[in-house]
Amino acid sequence: MSMKKMKIVLEQTMMVSFMVLCYVSVYGALVLRKYDYSFDWYIPGSIVLASFVCSLLTVFILYGESGKNVSSARIIIRTVVHFILIYAVIMAFGWLFNWYHGVFGFILTSIICAVIYAGAWFGTLLIFKHEEKLISDALDSIRDEE
Repeated sequence: MSMKKMKIVLEQTMMVSFMVLCYVSVYGALVLRKYDYSFDWYIPGSIVLASFVCSLLTVFILYGESGKNVSSARIIIRTVVHFILIYAVIMAFGWLFNWYHGVFGFILTSIICAVIYAGAWFGTLLIFKHEEKLISDALDSIRDEE
């Protein structure tokens, strides 16, 4: 795996872990609190592990053919497959590690999964725009020196 892909995995893992930890905190405060449930010690680690698995899926599915001409239909198909796999991973981890309880928890987790997916796309877009700006500024300063 190239250094760029490892950087993307790390960035995605941190970003998605943060968003999921925020979700679990809000879910715990609003939903689990009234049922007197509490979080087990392994919940944060399971969230980071799920984020890491999702980041690996992201790199291998969405960034697998970087630099090549890829049709827009193929990009859409890859994005849909990516979302389905991410959703399956999140729901499997949620079931395995008791992130949600009952049908309401399943539905709420599904909705939050979609929101976090959109947030990850937005965050990644901001990261890429920031990196492009840094590169552009560096090239402009080199041109100015010449």
